[in-house]
Amino acid sequence: MTTNDVVMATSADDARAVDGLRVQHAEIIGRLAGVADALRGAAGSAGPEFDQAFLAAREFLGGGLSGYIDAADASVYPAARSAAATRLLAEAHRVCAPGIHDQIRRLVDATERPEAIAAADSAAALVRARLTVEDEVLLPALAGERDVDLAALAERLPDPFAGSTPPAAGGAGGHVGCACGEHDEPEAPELDVREIPHAIRHATVFGAFDAVPAGGSMVLIAPHDPVPLLHQLSERAQGRLKVSYEERGPEAWRLRLARI
Repeated sequence: MTTNDVVMATSADDARAVDGLRVQHAEIIGRLAGVADALRGAAGSAGPEFDQAFLAAREFLGGGLSGYIDAADASVYPAARSAAATRLLAEAHRVCAPGIHDQIRRLVDATERPEAIAAADSAAALVRARLTVEDEVLLPALAGERDVDLAALAERLPDPFAGSTPPAAGGAGGHVGCACGEHDEPEAPELDVREIPHAIRHATVFGAFDAVPAGGSMVLIAPHDPVPLLHQLSERAQGRLKVSYEERGPEAWRLRLARI
């Protein structure tokens, strides 16, 4: 099953809940990719770029995302354990769930750059795997259970992005490790959306761009010229978006998206 498949839900509200959660998950995955790539890209910088990226990653993973995961563990997964179709998957989740929090704590407590980068990458991979299983298996199955009100469960989930803002340009408090050597410009993170299902592609880009700080940029690789997406992204960024084409097809469009 993919996110483009039809969901056989017991109610229209549950079907909408599946769609809404899938879009939200795509934004989470995009934001995680953005913050993890920003850490790697700034690893060799002797300026404030790494500290900015670290604080943004710590704020998102240790704050809104951690709370979102806890809320899902307390609402969605107990319901899954009560349904025959999802019971085994929910029980397997009991074993895997602590690993995400372990990596988030590892990131929050990191004092060296390699440790912070490794923790962010590990947390992003674990969260992506969890949300993919939810999107493709758990949520559609729960939507088809007459005794489970998925829409009500979805309403209990907090905003994973609450209180999380893109890192600001300029100095940032705190310091992680040492970038001995010369100052290098951080590498812009890349997001290739060609293999991402169309239904969640825009949300994934939104999440990734939300992690780009003022004055920073990311590279988007798309299967076509994403004009409608660029209009939506500009509106979301309140016009603080600059687009530069680095490649114009035929197999891929490569664009640099800068937050101005």
